Amino acid sequence: LKIPRQQWRAGSSPAPGTTLQILIMFTIETEAVIIGAGVIGTSIARTLSKNGLETILIDKNDFIGEEVSARNSGVIHAGFYYPQKSLKAKFCNKGNKLIYKYCRERQIYAKKTGKILVSSDEKAKGVFNKYSDNAKMAGGDELISINQERLKDLEPNIYAKYALLSPESGVLDVHNYIKSLESDFLDSKGTVSLRTEFINFKNKDNLFISLCKTNDEKFEIKSRILIMATGLYSDQFFKNHIINDKNIIRTVNYSKGHYFKLSGKSPFNHLIYPLPTKYGLGIHAGFDIDGSVRFGPDTEWTNEIDYKFNSELKDKFIKAIKDYWPDLDQEKLNEDYVGIRPKIQKPDESFADFSILSNKDHEIGNFIFLQGIESPGLTCSLPIADYVYDLLDI
Repeated sequence: LKIPRQQWRAGSSPAPGTTLQILIMFTIETEAVIIGAGVIGTSIARTLSKNGLETILIDKNDFIGEEVSARNSGVIHAGFYYPQKSLKAKFCNKGNKLIYKYCRERQIYAKKTGKILVSSDEKAKGVFNKYSDNAKMAGGDELISINQERLKDLEPNIYAKYALLSPESGVLDVHNYIKSLESDFLDSKGTVSLRTEFINFKNKDNLFISLCKTNDEKFEIKSRILIMATGLYSDQFFKNHIINDKNIIRTVNYSKGHYFKLSGKSPFNHLIYPLPTKYGLGIHAGFDIDGSVRFGPDTEWTNEIDYKFNSELKDKFIKAIKDYWPDLDQEKLNEDYVGIRPKIQKPDESFADFSILSNKDHEIGNFIFLQGIESPGLTCSLPIADYVYDLLDI
């Protein structure tokens, strides 16, 4: 950290008797600044710091991982949903193996429950064949086709004509995983600045000057590297001509997803997933770390970041769940929580890959801009961090 410099608010000589007002502007110098302390930003910060780069991680919230990272299904995906040459496919299977290993070494809860995809629609056969091919191409474990008799053995409460088992899928303790990434970062002499608002930046002489504010105090950070992992807020930097002029920032569409929790003992042994919808993986059955079952998320488009629960959606959930679990007791279905996903696909698009912009996209060295890191972003967090590090000119 550098000694603060003082700047006069008024540049001309004062008249006699005038009281001067002094603006104290702190300037900090470091090698790398990362904006956004969700699971992606924290993972990237950890990787940079472990590789010897003095790094500051900034977030406007009171704690790390408060937004997208804290409000999801907590599922470790296997990567077969995504087009074979996409970043999602590239990172997901690798991330699956890395995250189990990481959690095992640090004694963080991560359980390979397996996932069963179910459907009574005949088109499922073609979809399942595509998923099986994707899994092979990604180097993942083979997906296993299950007939109705075998499905009844594995999941007595599930009804479906067609089923496909993904052995590598599972769940983890998201909170402790993110806290562990933060701990690794701090152990590598990284710095976390919470309750800090990133206002804007400029690029001068191969340095980034980031203007930030904590409470009412503004300060600058000079760095060689600037990485923006701002999630739901990533399209709010259109105002910055450095990147706006390139027409490469995507509009973020807020996809609100509700979760209902099932009271009582779990009726399932595996994660249960229907066929994906156009904008998501469908209202599926997942596990909390205590073994209880929750259903969700749905997809409700919204124009604002609002975590208020819409109680009127319960009937929609009941209908979706009964498609594969006819004996659902709806009285045991209770409101749980809401998450919002930062989707960057347009309404007429069914898929959008992660957007990780670097010098080849905007011609600004050591500036990385991430957007649309929704599902399977949690699973992909470790390989995304390695990928970003490799994009830097160090």
